[in-house]
Order: sequence, then structure tokens, then C-alpha cells
Amino acid sequence: MKNGSLTLILLCFIAIIASPLTAIASTTDQEKVKVEICMIGSDNYFVYKIPKQLHKDVPYHEMSNSIQATLASQWHIKDAHYKAEQSDVAYTFYIQDLFQKKQDGQLKVAIPYRILVGMFGEQDPIQLRILASKLSDWTVNTKDWATLGFTEPLTSFSEREYIYEGAVHELLHQRVGHFDGKIQKQQFLTYSFLYFSFIGLQLLACFFLSRKLKHKVIHNPETMHHFRRLNYMYQIVPIIIIVGQVIFLVFSGLITAFSLYFSAGVDLLMMVGPILLNIILLPTFFVTAESEISRELNNL
Repeated sequence: MKNGSLTLILLCFIAIIASPLTAIASTTDQEKVKVEICMIGSDNYFVYKIPKQLHKDVPYHEMSNSIQATLASQWHIKDAHYKAEQSDVAYTFYIQDLFQKKQDGQLKVAIPYRILVGMFGEQDPIQLRILASKLSDWTVNTKDWATLGFTEPLTSFSEREYIYEGAVHELLHQRVGHFDGKIQKQQFLTYSFLYFSFIGLQLLACFFLSRKLKHKVIHNPETMHHFRRLNYMYQIVPIIIIVGQVIFLVFSGLITAFSLYFSAGVDLLMMVGPILLNIILLPTFFVTAESEISRELNNL
């Protein structure tokens, strides 16, 4: 009983101490400006998440216009919009000419930090989050990201992340971020081969399963009464192949690598073309099989 009372008192003491610390950490995180740079090839944009309490009396549209005017001195802004969220306001600016070089897998981006975050106080805490393709390797000012204070959390989708947290003046001290990247060609080619291999897999699956369906119904005409159910059952594997192809496209990093390696239009064809072809193969084989079944049963 005595030990239980001591344990309860100790837990209450820890809770009392931890409560203000949690509140301070939460407040600090809420007041932190978050800047996100997306450089994945197709849609490149900056997102500024500014806590509402930092706006004071400045209307959201004025804040948006002010940031856009600063960015426009360096880049061509294709589009801009903002959205008020629960604790902050997200300002998104689509950049048309972010890449200085994007050719044969070689990538170059230059970002003057004074233009990117110079509109905030130099002592203000900031989080800079950079999204890049999972199949690309990058250096900043010819240095490794970690030496400049960036961390790289694990990601599951097509992008990889680099996150920097510190005061604004620490970024301004670096002046310009020269981001040099390249596509990992060997891995890119391997993944591309595997992605297009889904077409051959679908072709074989549709051919054999549609033939098997035809053979089953013709040799057992009474199963024609359940033809719709049988037809759907034999199409499950080709549908799984299509779903697997989409998942592979997203998780392999190809969805962003295609955008970086190929020009606009060609990248979309490389991404969507194989999936559309596999979708077309599915009804082509099974509709043909259904027609052949009907014709042969009528000739019996």
C-alpha cells in the first residue's frame, strides 16, 4: 500500500513537471514557420505554412501577395493560392522555372535563401522541408545534406525528404543553396524494365485465363447459367496485376523519376501508357472469349 502511494505521488510529480514542458514545445512548434520545396519535375512549388498568430492584423491575401512579389524577383510564378487550416495558413506558389538544368538525368536548382525566407525575422525558428524524387541523388553546395544540418527521414512513396530546422539567419548565412542532382540510372532502368514487364505478365494472364474460361464453359455447357460469376472470377488475377502495377509505379519512385528524366507529355505517356494498355487487354481477351463461346455453343 505504501509503495503504491509513493508510485502515485511520483507519477503526479512527473505529470506536473512534464505538463508545462509539453505546452512550451507545442507552442514553439505552432509558432514555427514551415517552408516546403517540391522539386520532383512536373509540378514544382513552394508551400509556406505560417501560424495564424504570426499574421497579427495582416490579411491573408496581403501576405500571399507580399511573398509572391518577393519570389517573383527570382522565379516565374505560374499560379498561387492560399488555404486557412486549423492553426496556420498554407500559401502555395507554383514555380515554372525552378530547374536551371534538367537534361539526361542531370539536375540543377539554385535557391537564394534571402529570397526564399528573407521575409521572416532572422531569429525566427523555421523548418525547411525539401521533397525530391526517390530515384535521385542530391548534394547542396557540393556537400552532403547532413553536414548542413538536414535530416532524411524514411519515406514510402515516390518522394524522399530532406528536413532542416533552425533559425532563419542560419539559412541566410549559407546565402544560396546550389542543389545538384542526378537520376540513379541503373536503378531507374531496372525499375522501368520491371514496370513495363507488367504488360507481358498481363498478356500471359489474360490469354491463359480467357482460354481456360472458354474451355470450361464449352466442355460443361450447364455452367453457362453462371457465366457472369465465372467471368468475374477468372478476371481477378488480371485486376490484381493492374493494381500491383499502380502500386509499383508509386512506391518505386518512377512516378517522379519519369517527370525528371523526360519532357512534359512524354513523362505522362511513360507513366500512364502501360497501365492503360493493361486495362485494355483485360476486356479485349475476355470479350473475345465470350464471343467465341457463344458462337461454338450455337453450333453444337
